[in-house]
Amino acid sequence: MAISIVAMKNLPLGWKIALWTAFLVGASLLSSGIVAGLTLYRELIESTDQELKTDSIELFGLLTEKPASFFSSKDSFSLNINPFEESSILELSYSDPAMVYKSPLLAGKNLFEDHAINSFFYAQLGDGLYRVFYTEKNGYKLALGKKMLSIYEILTEASYAYLLSAPFALILSTFGGWWISRKALLPIRQMTSTLEQIRASALHQRLSIPALDPDLKRLVTILNEMLGRLEEAFQREIRLTADASHELKTPLTILKNELESALQRTDIDCQTEKTFLNLYEQVQSLSSITQTLLFLSNLDRDSSFIKPTRIDLSQILNEILEDTAILAASKGITIEKQLPQSTPMIADEDLIRRLLWNIFDNAIQYNISGGYIGVSLQLKGTDRCLLQISNSGPVVPEEERKKIFERFYRGKNATEHGISGHGLGLNLCREIVLAHKGEITYLIDEKGHNQFSLLLPTGCGNESEKKN
Repeated sequence: MAISIVAMKNLPLGWKIALWTAFLVGASLLSSGIVAGLTLYRELIESTDQELKTDSIELFGLLTEKPASFFSSKDSFSLNINPFEESSILELSYSDPAMVYKSPLLAGKNLFEDHAINSFFYAQLGDGLYRVFYTEKNGYKLALGKKMLSIYEILTEASYAYLLSAPFALILSTFGGWWISRKALLPIRQMTSTLEQIRASALHQRLSIPALDPDLKRLVTILNEMLGRLEEAFQREIRLTADASHELKTPLTILKNELESALQRTDIDCQTEKTFLNLYEQVQSLSSITQTLLFLSNLDRDSSFIKPTRIDLSQILNEILEDTAILAASKGITIEKQLPQSTPMIADEDLIRRLLWNIFDNAIQYNISGGYIGVSLQLKGTDRCLLQISNSGPVVPEEERKKIFERFYRGKNATEHGISGHGLGLNLCREIVLAHKGEITYLIDEKGHNQFSLLLPTGCGNESEKKN
């Protein structure tokens, strides 16, 4: 039972509605079947009772009209009684002992005992149950009965017919409920599809409000109001980041210039020079953070910041890998690549280069001496390419994998091994990929190494379609 409840909870809403519909239809069929069976049984009993009354009246009429011929001989008596005893029992009694008749099944039984006049009752005779009517008229006592077998046969046939039709009704109600739920949930699916396309850079989009359904209208209004609040909060955050980065840029530049001038002086001692050098490094670090934050805020705020052109991704990768190989050589890291000769795409070249530099810089920093970096690029259909970059460094702990793309997040591998950085590199990579309408994910490859998988639209398929 617990398993079925859990399975029910995991089903889509449409199938839940369909199954609940089938359950309600099944319960309705069961209750209506019971009521219909009881009603049919009562009507059959009433019909049988009426038939017994009619037969008794007819028999009393014959006894009144021609009693002499009715009892003139044993043969004539049996002949007159037989029409009333087809599938029935009959007991007739009169003050004259000669005028007494009992059906063969009633041998040794008296149906007149302990029953009121003009009453109906049941009697178990032989292998069957009988419905019996007891009445008196003109000195005659009459007990006339019919076997219940015919009633049971009718009820059985009706039950079989009902049970045979019930599964078809349940199947029809299940798929009918599923179809109705799909029609009813169509606006919800449309809203879900629209919401899935709303990114942080497109919070200005709103859902269309249905004109007829008041519940959906209220839901869409609430969602649009929520999107409005999110857009406002997000814009405030972008403005704050951009303004803070912009305001810090000038004093940091002044500090950097002053420190450079101070370091060029010849009248300072070694301790002062060392202090100035430390300060200069910190200012450089703050300048780098400020520039990155300003870049991210511009990327979040204005999509026109991206300048797409026709580039060759394979060529750019080869150029960057040449420089990466020089940096990787100091740690004995080898680079393995599988690149097609040419991979044309429509993208912002500066952003793509920055994206790749960040990923390869991570691949070198978070690697082991004598390790390797694997790079593969392949086309996926006519409008997408898959770039996979692996490195043999320590894998990211499972609990950190969902956080590595967050802004300012630094994992244990970085903090424990003293690797420099500010936790902005991977966040910057994600924002660049999203700006190009792509996807970036962290995986563990078949060798058990770190792997960043980038699925990027090339834009060339759409471009060729437009030309055609």
